[in-house]
Amino acid sequence: MKSTLVLGNQPIQTIELPVEVADMLKSEAKRNRKSIAEFIMQWLEDQIDGREAAKRMKRVKEGKSKLIPAEEVYARLGI
Repeated sequence: MKSTLVLGNQPIQTIELPVEVADMLKSEAKRNRKSIAEFIMQWLEDQIDGREAAKRMKRVKEGKSKLIPAEEVYARLGI
């Protein structure tokens, strides 16, 4: 990776990808009506969320954390 330009306070970087991967990325971003950067950011956020969910589920299975039924949560929140 190498920095190529700065817009406002956010540096822009370029990465090299195989043409096949770049084409798939462009196609998926277009299909989802997002810029490539938005598509990648959403994918990264999904990966982080997935890892966090797996950690929490592991804690539940190990008995280190408990699940609260949705009805109880709704009652607490008055919804």
